Amino acid sequence: MRAVVRDRYGPVDVLRVADVEQPDPGPGEAVVRVAAASLNMADVDHLLGRPWLARLATGLVRPANHRVGLDVAGTVEEVGPDVTGLRPGDRVWADLFDSGHGALAERVCVPASALSPLRDDVPFDVAATAPHSGSLAMLGLRAAGPLRAGERVLVNGAGGCVGPFAVQIAKARGAVVTAVDHGGKADLLRELGADEVLDHTRQDVTRTGRRFDVVLDIADTRSVLAFQRCLAPGGRYLLIARRIGSLAEKALLGPVVGALTGTRMGTFAWRPNQRTDLDELAALLASGAVRPVVDRRYGLDATQVAFERLATGSARGKLLITP
Repeated sequence: MRAVVRDRYGPVDVLRVADVEQPDPGPGEAVVRVAAASLNMADVDHLLGRPWLARLATGLVRPANHRVGLDVAGTVEEVGPDVTGLRPGDRVWADLFDSGHGALAERVCVPASALSPLRDDVPFDVAATAPHSGSLAMLGLRAAGPLRAGERVLVNGAGGCVGPFAVQIAKARGAVVTAVDHGGKADLLRELGADEVLDHTRQDVTRTGRRFDVVLDIADTRSVLAFQRCLAPGGRYLLIARRIGSLAEKALLGPVVGALTGTRMGTFAWRPNQRTDLDELAALLASGAVRPVVDRRYGLDATQVAFERLATGSARGKLLITP
């Protein structure tokens, strides 16, 4: 079968499509025929081996796992011994962040426990966009506390992988949403329901004098001191962290600044691939309250092109890979 692999950390040219052995499920494992997968910024980080601290788990000098790809949706093809609750033909989806990666392939073998049932009214290409980015958006907003109708929510970095989900989930909860990204994504964000769109190349949202009840920071472009300026009394700021330094700042300094200013600032504990979260996402997708934004679709042979588009920030939403 064909799969996207890499032998070392590095930019997109380390990726190649290779013929690999058909997976044979062991005890507790299942083989999924991949119908669709999608790319996330976490895939780019995994490719580059960043942050460096993550290499303690993925391989210090070279990646211990040569396979790539987090988001997967497909059909169970074979199950190994001791697998219960799954059978060939079942529709499933998953975020393989902590289950070996490997979604960019014709088939992937993973622990059966990593797979969640996918309801029939959610197409595979829709499902494949959501397990990683959709869960991050949902968990970030949930960590800010229950959104009340009419609350003002700022999504900083709204036009990438996670942001479109955050905008739509917040709107589904009745929030008034301000989306921040570059001007080229303004029309897209308005189509998704954003009440206001700010171009970060023309305007610094932390210096507009505006106040928000919730700030979900995906872009991570300012310090907690800057974002404190745009929090309303009792407001909540949550960071979706990608950089160790920024995570440390928000986790350590955020609570101090929040306590001094009557707000709540920090980050949150992320739990990837939780079935309850995927079930909630599936309900939102099936109802149409959340619709994934697919920027472009690629085959396995064009994976390098897809990664390059994502890494340069050109993508407007998710990039879909269909083996």
